[in-house]
Amino acid sequence: MRVLLDAHHADLLESMHLLFTDRFGWDCYIPVGPEWWDAEVWQFGKWTWGDDRLARQFLNRDSVERDSAHPDRLHNVITFDEAQNLDWDYVVASVPDNYPGYHAFAREHGAKFVIQAGNTNQHIAWELDPLVLNSSEMPIQGRGVTYHQEFSLEDFHYSDAASQIVGSFVNCMDRMPCWQWLAEAQKLMPERTFRIHGIDGPDGNVKPTRDVGTLMRSYGWGWHDKVTGDGMGHVIHNWAAVGRPLVGHAGHYFNQMAGPLWEDGVTCIDLDRHAVGELPGLMDSLDNVAMGRAIRDRFDELVDFEAEAEQIHALLVEE
Repeated sequence: MRVLLDAHHADLLESMHLLFTDRFGWDCYIPVGPEWWDAEVWQFGKWTWGDDRLARQFLNRDSVERDSAHPDRLHNVITFDEAQNLDWDYVVASVPDNYPGYHAFAREHGAKFVIQAGNTNQHIAWELDPLVLNSSEMPIQGRGVTYHQEFSLEDFHYSDAASQIVGSFVNCMDRMPCWQWLAEAQKLMPERTFRIHGIDGPDGNVKPTRDVGTLMRSYGWGWHDKVTGDGMGHVIHNWAAVGRPLVGHAGHYFNQMAGPLWEDGVTCIDLDRHAVGELPGLMDSLDNVAMGRAIRDRFDELVDFEAEAEQIHALLVEE
């Protein structure tokens, strides 16, 4: 089977390869070259920016053939002219800007059109009659499977917490509406170590992804607080997999995939229920090892990558 993907998010792209390449044995390809943009197939960023700035980034062979987040994976890249001369089985669009062009390309090549919906509130173009791989809170209104994007459970294996360090991996955290709670907590607990990673984080954006897991296991708490919540949310599920209790507003994740990971006093400290001023006492009194085991148990109840892959295979192959 030959699959055309679209690259824009390293961990999403790796999840697609874990599914299609490693589990199914299918051949995945990533577009490179401006011709994909010129042909109006790959159009990510056009609605927002009106120009090709993202195409210059994500259709660049040097950027996507080997990604620094997952350097062990050498991607198959393909130009538009090369792709025109091949048969295709599946064409997978993961951002709405690419739906029309990828749908047209699939029809021209007799391929099945697939939408991967992974962002919160991501529009799904059901009118295009896609097969849908849905890792968000969006409802299934046609042929689709709701699933969790796979990541390596070796990179994010469980360990008991051995520190009280608070870590965050939310990108651009200091520009998030929820930053005020984290900043206040730092002032209230000057004796406690905080590490803030991610894009523009003072403690650095961590790559490769396996090093994120190593750092998470060296911390004792995972501060994860995004007012928009997440579609699936790799980082929040990574915290659960390594076994670190969360700190943040559970209400941001209501009716989202990560919602069940939040249970105040069991798997998290819910700032919808507690003022930031309560955090010093709570973090001193609560057992973050027991809470870490509880959130990993909750992860195992919710996530079964193998079973979900079987459901996806049935959807794609039998439809």
